[in-house]
Amino acid sequence: MKSRRKIAAGLLAIAMTASLAACAGGDPFGANEGDKVLGTLKIGSQGFAESDILAQLYGQILEANGYKVSYATGIGSRETFIPALQDGSIDMIPDYAGNLLYGADPNATATSAGDVMAALPAVLEPLGLTTSSAAQAQDSDALVVTKQFATDNNLVSIGDLAPIASTITIGANTEFEARSYGRAGLESVYGVKGWTFKAIDDYGGPGTLSDLLSGAIQVADIYTTTPSIKQNDLVVLEDPLHLIAAQNVIPLFRSDSYTVNIANLCDKVSNRLTTAELMSLNEISAGDSKPSPEVVARDWLKKMGLI
Repeated sequence: MKSRRKIAAGLLAIAMTASLAACAGGDPFGANEGDKVLGTLKIGSQGFAESDILAQLYGQILEANGYKVSYATGIGSRETFIPALQDGSIDMIPDYAGNLLYGADPNATATSAGDVMAALPAVLEPLGLTTSSAAQAQDSDALVVTKQFATDNNLVSIGDLAPIASTITIGANTEFEARSYGRAGLESVYGVKGWTFKAIDDYGGPGTLSDLLSGAIQVADIYTTTPSIKQNDLVVLEDPLHLIAAQNVIPLFRSDSYTVNIANLCDKVSNRLTTAELMSLNEISAGDSKPSPEVVARDWLKKMGLI
């Protein structure tokens, strides 16, 4: 489910190869039809609940405004959906800006939201891909502590861990230590060094939460839209120096499926979608009634007055 978070070195080469097949694909809107003729769009999702909800949010607003929309769910990781965009199997898929950038260019260095967005066009254009505007919402790694631990140690940002680093244990997936925001990054950017690491391979799930609440670990890597953050009144440590790359939700298009009209409609969703709203949508999806992504998205769009 979380394979989208693995930065794939060499993805650019894979995507460029697939782009050759895309040259034979037709324009779903017809030659020279532009925005005046509404066409058919196939929207993909990556195979986990949040991605399914995002696909429905963008798809339903397009459908409500005259487009014929179909869905391809469960496509999987970026190594799969980039070629699917290029060969015309799908026209759009919601993605996450930082991982999109690093997937297309493993040597990228941008981390702030503005820098990531500024870097994307240059790496996407040669692949035949483009984006509309990014949402405010982010689903990214975050270092999280309990409210009590934050209060006891005057913690607001990641840098505040430096004075107590030798006494803390950080819990995260095994690969955390080697990532750019792991041991080396924490030390070089924030001076946080000497901490103990505990591998908990559940992507910030129940095991990580249990260890954090019990005190077996003091800091956890939990994704920002995980409902347990709000449910347990946890504190997300601020990252003012942008150690962790911004992961704003962003609609990713095959370039010849993109039009100004489509982008404007998608922007209406993106402009209203905050991290808190996305977390709420995930909470609803995981609730006792287990509503479908279609229902979750439709209810939100109606609440926001978008359909």
